[in-house]
Amino acid sequence: MKLDPIYKWTGGKRKEIKTFSKYYPNFIKNNEEYKFVEPFFGGGAVYWSSETDKNVINDIDTELINFLKVVKENSDEILQMSKIISDKISEISKREKEKSLTISEAKTERGLIYYEWRNKDRKDGLKNLSDTERAFRFLIVNQLAFNGMRRFNSKGEFNIPYGNYKSFNPNIKKEHIEKLKNTDIFCGSYKDVMIDNDDKNTFIYIDPPYTREFKEYSHENVFGKEQQIELFNTFKSMKNASVMIIINKDEFTTELYKDYIKDEYDLKYSTNIKNRYDNSVKHLIITNY
Repeated sequence: MKLDPIYKWTGGKRKEIKTFSKYYPNFIKNNEEYKFVEPFFGGGAVYWSSETDKNVINDIDTELINFLKVVKENSDEILQMSKIISDKISEISKREKEKSLTISEAKTERGLIYYEWRNKDRKDGLKNLSDTERAFRFLIVNQLAFNGMRRFNSKGEFNIPYGNYKSFNPNIKKEHIEKLKNTDIFCGSYKDVMIDNDDKNTFIYIDPPYTREFKEYSHENVFGKEQQIELFNTFKSMKNASVMIIINKDEFTTELYKDYIKDEYDLKYSTNIKNRYDNSVKHLIITNY
Protein backbone atom coordinates (compact mmCIF):
# COMPACT_ATOMS: atom_id res chain seq x y z
CA MET A 1 0.00 0.00 0.00
CA LYS A 2 1.39 3.38 -1.02
CA LEU A 3 1.31 5.95 1.78
CA ASP A 4 1.82 9.70 2.10
CA PRO A 5 4.68 10.90 4.35
CA ILE A 6 3.86 11.44 8.02
CA TYR A 7 5.38 14.93 8.30
CA LYS A 8 6.45 17.88 6.17
CA TRP A 9 9.97 17.96 4.81
CA THR A 10 11.58 20.73 2.77
CA GLY A 11 12.94 19.16 -0.40
CA GLY A 12 10.74 16.08 -0.08
CA LYS A 13 10.26 14.08 -3.28
CA ARG A 14 6.57 13.10 -3.01
CA LYS A 15 5.54 15.08 -6.10
CA GLU A 16 8.58 13.99 -8.10
CA ILE A 17 8.19 10.22 -7.72
CA LYS A 18 6.02 10.00 -10.83
CA THR A 19 8.89 11.54 -12.82
CA PHE A 20 11.76 9.29 -11.73
CA SER A 21 9.89 6.08 -10.87
CA LYS A 22 9.95 5.05 -14.53
CA TYR A 23 13.68 4.49 -14.00
CA TYR A 24 13.18 2.06 -11.10
CA PRO A 25 14.87 -1.35 -11.46
CA ASN A 26 13.07 -4.02 -13.47
CA PHE A 27 12.55 -6.22 -10.42
CA ILE A 28 10.30 -3.49 -8.99
CA LYS A 29 8.45 -2.97 -12.28
CA ASN A 30 7.94 -6.74 -12.53
CA ASN A 31 6.51 -6.91 -8.98
CA GLU A 32 9.27 -9.21 -7.73
CA GLU A 33 10.20 -9.38 -4.07
CA TYR A 34 12.87 -6.86 -3.17
CA LYS A 35 14.48 -4.97 -0.32
CA PHE A 36 14.22 -1.18 -0.13
CA VAL A 37 17.07 0.82 1.42
CA GLU A 38 17.15 4.59 2.02
CA PRO A 39 20.41 5.81 3.62
CA PHE A 40 19.37 9.52 3.67
CA PHE A 41 15.81 9.20 4.94
CA GLY A 42 14.67 12.82 5.37
CA GLY A 43 10.94 12.97 4.59
CA GLY A 44 10.90 9.39 3.32
CA ALA A 45 8.44 9.94 0.46
CA VAL A 46 9.92 7.13 -1.66
CA TYR A 47 9.99 4.75 1.31
CA TRP A 48 6.33 5.43 2.10
CA SER A 49 5.39 4.88 -1.55
CA SER A 50 7.31 1.60 -1.86
CA GLU A 51 5.42 -1.67 -1.59
CA THR A 52 7.74 -4.17 0.03
CA ASP A 53 7.94 -5.78 3.46
CA LYS A 54 11.74 -5.58 3.57
CA ASN A 55 13.00 -2.09 4.42
CA VAL A 56 16.14 -0.47 5.80
CA ILE A 57 16.22 3.25 6.53
CA ASN A 58 18.87 5.52 8.01
CA ASP A 59 19.47 9.18 8.79
CA ILE A 60 22.04 11.10 10.79
CA ASP A 61 19.34 13.33 12.32
CA THR A 62 18.90 11.88 15.83
CA GLU A 63 15.56 13.59 16.50
CA LEU A 64 14.10 12.30 13.23
CA ILE A 65 15.23 8.74 13.90
CA ASN A 66 14.01 8.85 17.50
CA PHE A 67 10.61 9.95 16.20
CA LEU A 68 10.41 7.04 13.74
CA LYS A 69 11.43 4.53 16.42
CA VAL A 70 8.82 5.86 18.86
CA VAL A 71 6.07 5.64 16.22
CA LYS A 72 7.22 2.08 15.50
CA GLU A 73 7.42 0.94 19.13
CA ASN A 74 5.18 3.27 21.20
CA SER A 75 2.64 4.83 18.86
CA ASP A 76 -0.27 4.95 21.34
CA GLU A 77 1.39 7.49 23.62
CA ILE A 78 2.47 9.87 20.86
CA LEU A 79 -1.01 9.67 19.32
CA GLN A 80 -2.56 10.58 22.68
CA MET A 81 -0.23 13.56 23.07
CA SER A 82 -1.05 14.64 19.53
CA LYS A 83 -4.79 14.55 20.19
CA ILE A 84 -4.46 16.75 23.27
CA ILE A 85 -2.57 19.45 21.37
CA SER A 86 -4.75 19.07 18.28
CA ASP A 87 -7.86 19.71 20.41
CA LYS A 88 -6.26 22.76 22.04
CA ILE A 89 -5.33 24.33 18.71
CA SER A 90 -8.73 23.51 17.21
CA GLU A 91 -10.45 25.18 20.16
CA ILE A 92 -8.39 28.35 19.71
CA SER A 93 -9.22 28.44 15.99
CA LYS A 94 -12.90 27.88 16.78
CA ARG A 95 -12.89 30.84 19.18
CA GLU A 96 -11.19 32.90 16.46
CA LYS A 97 -13.90 31.96 13.99
CA GLU A 98 -16.61 32.83 16.51
CA LYS A 99 -14.95 36.24 17.06
CA SER A 100 -14.33 35.66 20.77
CA LEU A 101 -10.64 35.97 19.92
CA THR A 102 -9.12 38.43 17.50
CA ILE A 103 -6.93 37.11 14.70
CA SER A 104 -3.89 38.42 16.54
CA GLU A 105 -4.90 36.87 19.86
CA ALA A 106 -5.56 33.50 18.26
CA LYS A 107 -2.21 33.55 16.48
CA THR A 108 -0.49 34.40 19.75
CA GLU A 109 -2.20 31.57 21.65
CA ARG A 110 -1.38 29.00 18.98
CA GLY A 111 2.15 30.36 18.76
CA LEU A 112 2.65 29.95 22.52
CA ILE A 113 1.96 26.23 22.16
CA TYR A 114 4.47 25.98 19.32
CA TYR A 115 7.22 27.97 21.05
CA GLU A 116 6.76 26.07 24.31
CA TRP A 117 7.71 22.86 22.48
CA ARG A 118 10.21 24.39 20.08
CA ASN A 119 12.21 25.96 22.90
CA LYS A 120 12.59 22.75 24.88
CA ASP A 121 15.98 22.33 23.20
CA ARG A 122 17.36 25.45 24.94
CA LYS A 123 20.15 24.84 27.50
CA ASP A 124 20.36 21.13 26.56
CA GLY A 125 16.72 20.73 27.56
CA LEU A 126 16.18 17.72 25.29
CA LYS A 127 18.19 15.64 27.77
CA ASN A 128 15.37 16.11 30.28
CA LEU A 129 12.71 14.70 27.93
CA SER A 130 11.72 11.08 27.48
CA ASP A 131 12.09 9.52 24.03
CA THR A 132 8.34 9.88 23.49
CA GLU A 133 8.37 13.56 24.51
CA ARG A 134 11.27 14.20 22.15
CA ALA A 135 9.41 12.40 19.37
CA PHE A 136 6.30 14.48 19.96
CA ARG A 137 8.39 17.65 19.99
CA PHE A 138 9.87 16.68 16.61
CA LEU A 139 6.37 16.20 15.23
CA ILE A 140 4.71 19.36 16.52
CA VAL A 141 7.69 21.57 15.65
CA ASN A 142 7.90 20.03 12.19
CA GLN A 143 4.19 20.47 11.49
CA LEU A 144 3.82 24.01 12.85
CA ALA A 145 7.15 25.57 11.85
CA PHE A 146 7.08 27.90 8.87
CA ASN A 147 6.94 25.71 5.72
CA GLY A 148 8.04 22.66 7.74
CA MET A 149 11.62 23.88 7.57
CA ARG A 150 14.49 22.56 9.71
CA ARG A 151 17.21 25.07 10.60
CA PHE A 152 19.44 25.61 13.62
CA ASN A 153 21.42 28.48 15.13
CA SER A 154 25.10 28.30 16.14
CA LYS A 155 24.11 26.76 19.49
CA GLY A 156 22.26 23.94 17.78
CA GLU A 157 18.86 25.36 18.74
CA PHE A 158 15.95 25.03 16.33
CA ASN A 159 15.12 28.56 15.19
CA ILE A 160 12.33 28.45 12.59
CA PRO A 161 9.41 30.73 13.55
CA TYR A 162 5.80 29.62 13.93
CA GLY A 163 3.97 29.20 10.62
CA ASN A 164 0.57 30.39 11.93
CA TYR A 165 -1.17 27.12 11.07
CA LYS A 166 -4.71 26.89 12.44
CA SER A 167 -4.77 23.15 12.98
CA PHE A 168 -2.48 20.31 14.03
CA ASN A 169 -3.48 17.00 12.49
CA PRO A 170 -0.64 14.47 12.40
CA ASN A 171 -0.86 11.98 9.57
CA ILE A 172 0.02 8.83 11.54
CA LYS A 173 -2.08 5.90 10.34
CA LYS A 174 -2.00 2.25 11.38
CA GLU A 175 -0.49 1.50 7.97
CA HIS A 176 2.45 3.81 8.74
CA ILE A 177 3.01 2.00 12.03
CA GLU A 178 2.84 -1.45 10.40
CA LYS A 179 5.29 -0.45 7.70
CA LEU A 180 7.76 0.82 10.32
CA LYS A 181 7.44 -2.50 12.12
CA ASN A 182 8.75 -4.15 8.93
CA THR A 183 11.68 -1.75 8.82
CA ASP A 184 15.18 -1.77 10.29
CA ILE A 185 15.91 1.79 11.45
CA PHE A 186 19.45 3.15 11.88
CA CYS A 187 21.00 6.46 12.89
CA GLY A 188 24.52 6.45 11.55
CA SER A 189 26.70 6.30 8.47
CA TYR A 190 24.96 6.16 5.10
CA LYS A 191 28.10 4.46 3.80
CA ASP A 192 27.80 1.55 6.24
CA VAL A 193 24.13 1.09 5.35
CA MET A 194 24.94 1.00 1.63
CA ILE A 195 27.81 -1.45 1.99
CA ASP A 196 25.90 -3.72 4.38
CA ASN A 197 23.00 -3.96 1.93
CA ASP A 198 24.86 -4.47 -1.35
CA ASP A 199 22.65 -7.43 -2.27
CA LYS A 200 20.76 -8.59 -5.33
CA ASN A 201 17.13 -7.51 -5.68
CA THR A 202 17.90 -4.56 -3.41
CA PHE A 203 16.91 -1.02 -4.37
CA ILE A 204 19.01 1.66 -2.68
CA TYR A 205 17.39 5.06 -3.16
CA ILE A 206 19.55 8.08 -2.34
CA ASP A 207 18.38 11.68 -1.93
CA PRO A 208 21.49 13.42 -0.55
CA PRO A 209 21.85 17.09 0.44
CA TYR A 210 22.29 19.55 -2.40
CA THR A 211 25.72 20.76 -3.44
CA ARG A 212 24.70 24.41 -3.17
CA GLU A 213 24.38 26.57 -0.05
CA PHE A 214 21.92 25.77 2.76
CA LYS A 215 23.43 22.30 3.17
CA GLU A 216 23.01 21.93 6.95
CA TYR A 217 19.92 19.75 7.40
CA SER A 218 20.56 19.01 11.06
CA HIS A 219 22.90 20.67 13.54
CA GLU A 220 26.61 20.25 12.70
CA ASN A 221 25.84 17.81 9.89
CA VAL A 222 27.18 19.65 6.85
CA PHE A 223 27.48 17.67 3.62
CA GLY A 224 30.14 19.40 1.53
CA LYS A 225 32.24 18.64 -1.53
CA GLU A 226 34.42 16.07 0.24
CA GLN A 227 31.35 14.16 1.42
CA GLN A 228 29.80 14.33 -2.06
CA ILE A 229 32.91 12.70 -3.54
CA GLU A 230 32.84 10.01 -0.85
CA LEU A 231 29.19 9.33 -1.72
CA PHE A 232 30.09 8.98 -5.41
CA ASN A 233 32.90 6.56 -4.63
CA THR A 234 30.58 4.48 -2.44
CA PHE A 235 27.93 4.51 -5.18
CA LYS A 236 30.51 3.40 -7.75
CA SER A 237 31.67 0.55 -5.50
CA MET A 238 28.27 -1.14 -5.30
CA LYS A 239 28.42 -4.56 -6.98
CA ASN A 240 24.97 -6.13 -6.52
CA ALA A 241 22.41 -3.56 -5.36
CA SER A 242 20.54 -1.33 -7.79
CA VAL A 243 21.24 2.26 -6.73
CA MET A 244 19.41 5.43 -7.75
CA ILE A 245 20.50 8.95 -6.81
CA ILE A 246 18.40 12.09 -7.28
CA ILE A 247 20.51 15.23 -6.91
CA ASN A 248 20.62 18.82 -8.13
CA LYS A 249 22.31 19.46 -11.45
CA ASP A 250 25.37 21.73 -11.54
CA GLU A 251 28.85 21.52 -13.08
CA PHE A 252 30.17 19.51 -10.14
CA THR A 253 27.45 16.84 -10.04
CA THR A 254 27.27 16.58 -13.83
CA GLU A 255 31.01 15.92 -14.08
CA LEU A 256 31.04 13.59 -11.07
CA TYR A 257 28.22 11.36 -12.32
CA LYS A 258 28.65 11.84 -16.09
CA ASP A 259 28.81 8.10 -16.79
CA TYR A 260 25.65 7.31 -14.81
CA ILE A 261 23.13 10.06 -15.67
CA LYS A 262 19.90 8.66 -17.10
CA ASP A 263 17.81 11.84 -17.34
CA GLU A 264 17.10 15.24 -15.79
CA TYR A 265 14.04 17.30 -14.99
CA ASP A 266 13.09 20.82 -13.93
CA LEU A 267 11.75 21.70 -10.50
CA LYS A 268 10.85 24.82 -8.57
CA TYR A 269 10.56 24.66 -4.78
CA SER A 270 8.04 26.90 -3.04
CA THR A 271 10.28 27.58 -0.02
CA ASN A 272 12.63 30.52 -0.51
CA ILE A 273 13.32 32.43 2.70
CA LYS A 274 14.02 36.11 1.98
CA ASN A 275 15.14 35.18 -1.56
CA ARG A 276 18.35 33.70 -0.17
CA TYR A 277 18.77 31.39 -3.14
CA ASP A 278 17.32 30.54 -6.51
CA ASN A 279 14.69 27.89 -5.88
CA SER A 280 14.50 26.82 -9.53
CA VAL A 281 16.62 23.72 -10.07
CA LYS A 282 17.26 20.82 -12.37
CA HIS A 283 17.49 17.35 -10.87
CA LEU A 284 19.63 14.55 -12.23
CA ILE A 285 18.39 10.96 -12.28
CA ILE A 286 21.44 8.75 -11.71
CA THR A 287 21.57 4.94 -11.58
CA ASN A 288 24.22 2.21 -11.63
CA TYR A 289 22.01 -0.13 -13.67
